[in-house]
Amino acid sequence: MQNATHARTHVIDVELPASLTEPLPDDASTLTIAARTAAVTALGVDGVHHLGSLVERAADQVRSRLGRAGSALGVTVDDADTALDVRVSLVVEYPQPVTAVAEEVRLQVARAVEETAQRPAHVEVHVTDVHGPFDDEPSVIDRASDAVKDATDQVRATAADAGDQVRAASSYAADRVRAASSDAADRVRSTASDVSDQVRETAGRAHTAGTEALQRASETAAAAADSAQATARHARDATVDATATAATRASDATTTAGAHTADAADAADGTQRAAADVAERAAEAADAARDAAVSAADQVHEVVEAEAAEAERAEESVDADVEHATDAADEARAAADDARDPRA
Repeated sequence: MQNATHARTHVIDVELPASLTEPLPDDASTLTIAARTAAVTALGVDGVHHLGSLVERAADQVRSRLGRAGSALGVTVDDADTALDVRVSLVVEYPQPVTAVAEEVRLQVARAVEETAQRPAHVEVHVTDVHGPFDDEPSVIDRASDAVKDATDQVRATAADAGDQVRAASSYAADRVRAASSDAADRVRSTASDVSDQVRETAGRAHTAGTEALQRASETAAAAADSAQATARHARDATVDATATAATRASDATTTAGAHTADAADAADGTQRAAADVAERAAEAADAARDAAVSAADQVHEVVEAEAAEAERAEESVDADVEHATDAADEARAAADDARDPRA
């Protein structure tokens, strides 16, 4: 049957389903555009209740509730060699005449598709059902679609609650980690400070003890040197006295016994030489005692300086440990802040 382009038509405004009001993509094919045009045109014909068969409408309602509605429900378009083959499935509104409604749909869809695609169109109309007053109650399909929607909403709500719980648990865990890291950092700082104070106190005591030991060694060495000098002086004085006594006795012996004069003089000279040797040795002993005292004082001073340097190095090591502990605490706080922030 040829299209009667001069036939009288009646076009009315009709509210389109959401699947037919969404804009098509820029790269939509000619078949997609033709299918959308055919669907919109068919729905505008008086007496058409809706497009698609019962199964097609059920599937489309489920896809629509899930956000995946078809672009042209109830319409299929195939590209033939010379024309477009269009198939329209629809439900007629009671009490409209079924054949008249189907013919009107065929004429208007053919004209609209030809104008849109600039190609001839062959249109087939299939009436799948008649909708009357007895169909106003929700159908099994509608109830199933509502159940699917309710289940979907419940799943979304459950997922949202689970997300809130996860975020709350993450925030709580981050707070706990942050508090634990802060306490650990404070304990490390306190311990390091105590150790540093102990090291400083030990170093101070070592320095004081070394100083006192050095002073005592110096005093002992000085006393020993003074004692050696006094001993040398006493020995020298005793030698002088002994020499004088020996000389006097030698003189007396010379007077009374002239024969022994030479022997007495020799004895006096020997005694004088012995006294001089004793005095010299005493002086050398005093000098050696003084040198030993100075050497001992120098050694004590070196030990004290070494202990002081070791204490200073220990203090620097403690300060470095404190700095490392502070850095570790800061890193732990930063990690806790990152764990607390859900966007991180």
